[in-house]
Amino acid sequence: MIIIELIFNLALLISVSVLSGFIDHRWKRNTTAGAFTQGLLFGLVALLGMINPFVLAPGVIFDGRSVVLSLCGLFFGPISGLIAAVMALAYRIYLGGGGVYMGVSVIISSTLIGVLFHYYPTNTRRMPNSLYLYGIGLLVHIVMILLIFFIPSSLRMTTFKTVTLSIIGIYPVATALIGTILRDQAASAGRRKAEDELKESENRFALFMNHLPAFAFIKDSSFKSIFVNKAIDEALGASSWLGLTPPEFFPGTYGDKLIADDRKAMESGFVKVEERVPDQEGNIHYYETHKFIIPRDGKKPLLGGIAIDITDRKRDAELLQEKAMELERFNSLLVGRELKMIELKKEINDLLVSKGYPEKYVVYE
Repeated sequence: MIIIELIFNLALLISVSVLSGFIDHRWKRNTTAGAFTQGLLFGLVALLGMINPFVLAPGVIFDGRSVVLSLCGLFFGPISGLIAAVMALAYRIYLGGGGVYMGVSVIISSTLIGVLFHYYPTNTRRMPNSLYLYGIGLLVHIVMILLIFFIPSSLRMTTFKTVTLSIIGIYPVATALIGTILRDQAASAGRRKAEDELKESENRFALFMNHLPAFAFIKDSSFKSIFVNKAIDEALGASSWLGLTPPEFFPGTYGDKLIADDRKAMESGFVKVEERVPDQEGNIHYYETHKFIIPRDGKKPLLGGIAIDITDRKRDAELLQEKAMELERFNSLLVGRELKMIELKKEINDLLVSKGYPEKYVVYE
């Protein structure tokens, strides 16, 4: 009979693994709502197991709560484990009987072992293999067998002979089986989380690049364009450059200069250059371009670039230089005129003196 009751409990455990995966998808286990909901679920399954147990004697019952509670603590941590354990404790105390002390002790020990292994070496806990899970189940149920000493002495030997082989033979296997399902669900949830985070990261990158008030581009190690942002595409039609090197979309000396700058940046790690690039209407624009290496672990580095349009600044500088030269020419003209006036005044003064008249002008050298 004990085998039939245990099989019923295992069916409940498989059901809880499916429901747990659904809950974990809806409320993440690392949130308060997720931990609370998982605790309620595992606590409910522990109760269902105790409602349909193997009854050895009045008040002495065996069910799958040890598997449920240990796995709850192992995979979902102390909050979930505590909620499930409190539910199981309340009902087991309510049932009472000669096995109440053992039942309470099994609930507490199973939960504690699960929670302790929840915090055991992180790299092992994240992806426990089936053997690891079996070892946890074996430990939980060896402790359970030892706790038989809490039942009345008149029932100890009968209990030990009746349930020991079944508990040691079936319960650890059940722990490994259900634990493997929960582990795979956790891994799947982890992959979904990583995929969601990657997608969010890509969205943030795209939003940032497309709203960046400058040109941005990325090239592979052979200097082929693999990314251009919205600004450079709208201004220069740079999306047509994707998959091409500079000489392929700017044939001639200009394309050769661009790829020479790319090589220099790849060799030195960083360069700042001034570039002349025609827009889609053929108008020349000047850009201050910063090119830099983007290292990648185990892969060839990429080449990144940020270009700022300095056409207005360049033209302002040229206009300022032109005005300065014009001012210098005007100043030279004024200075020459003033020297000529001084020379003329001196000649007039000399002529007046030679004729016996006083000087007319005061000359300041």
